[in-house]
Amino acid sequence: MRTINYFKKYIGTIAFFLLIVLTLMSCVKQQTVSALDFQKNLLAGTGAYQNTKHTWKIDSLSVNGTVYKLTTVQKRYSKTFSRDGSYTDSDGVIGTWTMPTITDLVLSFQAGMSGIKIINKFQVVDINAVQLHLKYDSANVKQDIIFILNN
Repeated sequence: MRTINYFKKYIGTIAFFLLIVLTLMSCVKQQTVSALDFQKNLLAGTGAYQNTKHTWKIDSLSVNGTVYKLTTVQKRYSKTFSRDGSYTDSDGVIGTWTMPTITDLVLSFQAGMSGIKIINKFQVVDINAVQLHLKYDSANVKQDIIFILNN
């Protein structure tokens, strides 16, 4: 009888703590991000508040295996990728980007007054929080381009 009275005395406290634990557990969200979405987040931000775009500045370039010495003006070249699928570069090009796989980056834009749609396909060699390494092959010219995060 004494044990039952003791239990009745503290049942409200136990119920309160149980309610708090259950409330906290129900608030925890665990959302798994796919490898492709993770790559897109690195490239252009998550799309969340103040993380909607990333600007990448050229760091180095090699053409057909030969390191190309960048001029001061070329070192200022950058590309800004927005999470909405648009991009701009420091030369004034405005276009769209897609990443169909974790190793492919496709950039599309209209060429000048002609309106011809240009599509460039890059291989994503590596991307992390500070560096973007791309390869581009076109007309027997192989470019290896490394960008660094600039924002």
